[in-house]
Amino acid sequence: MAGVRCFFPLRRENHEIFMKLQLTLVSILLIATSTVHAAIFATNTPDKDAFVRALAPTSNYGGAGALSISGTNATGNSTNGAFDSFMSFNTSAMVSNFNMSFGTSNWVVTSATLNLTENPSPGNAIFNSGTGMFQIRWIANDSWVEGTGNPNAPTTNGITYAQENSILNSNTDVNLGAFDFSGAAKLSCPLALPAAFVTNMQAGGEVGFFMTAIDPTIGFLFYSRNYAGNPSALPSLVVSATLQPGISGISISGTSLILSATNGIAGGAYSVLGSTNLSLPINEWTPTVTNILQASGNFSIVITNGAGTNQEQFLILQSQ
Repeated sequence: MAGVRCFFPLRRENHEIFMKLQLTLVSILLIATSTVHAAIFATNTPDKDAFVRALAPTSNYGGAGALSISGTNATGNSTNGAFDSFMSFNTSAMVSNFNMSFGTSNWVVTSATLNLTENPSPGNAIFNSGTGMFQIRWIANDSWVEGTGNPNAPTTNGITYAQENSILNSNTDVNLGAFDFSGAAKLSCPLALPAAFVTNMQAGGEVGFFMTAIDPTIGFLFYSRNYAGNPSALPSLVVSATLQPGISGISISGTSLILSATNGIAGGAYSVLGSTNLSLPINEWTPTVTNILQASGNFSIVITNGAGTNQEQFLILQSQ
């Protein structure tokens, strides 16, 4: 993620200039960080979803009121074969909301949870039932089409099982976690936050998922976006964000440089990168030190010997 840059000469004879810079920086950042600090949650609903069937590889079921994740040996009906599901959310409204609350791009994603509601009474005999584990993946390819087919009238105008290999890509797609369906009516799936997934959410476009069985016994049927019943049963992606961490003060202790920062997130990794050349791309800057926070809020990073050099150097604080 983008960090907060602080550039200054790290030479001991520039101590007076350094202290003036410190006061200026603190006064600026006190204004910037005096707004909202608490996390804000945004609920996204899918704009397309569909299940696909291994035993009907050219059929589309994008218009169905339910989605399915099933292994090949589900306890309810092992003759119906494997099912996978695709789902996609548009995060443009979410990004606009976070930008309005925190300032444009001045926020970081802190959590993402996919909520699903079981359909306990399927209206068609093609579905399997059973408990077990399944996997959720973030997928980079959002070009698939939902289609209008349903179990009673399949079509060929959208995603099918035969198209999976053209949509999925092991070089780009990322596993977001394994989850256990044990028969609960509501299932909340806290997703991992790898960089590619977070970047995709922050871009404000389509964010796609692929869901597939881990256990051959699972037969998880849950409501899709096309379900016409209770709106609270529809799938949702709930994302939280908070203010981007920033530098609030700078001090010197012997030859060590101490950066004070705000809005840290527990478990988050915050690094200081250094360079003697301001024009270098960030990926060519040298990591100096990294802190992994035990608690949220204010924190500090100590750069050993950071103030003991006469060579001009520039620093950036970066959240990972």
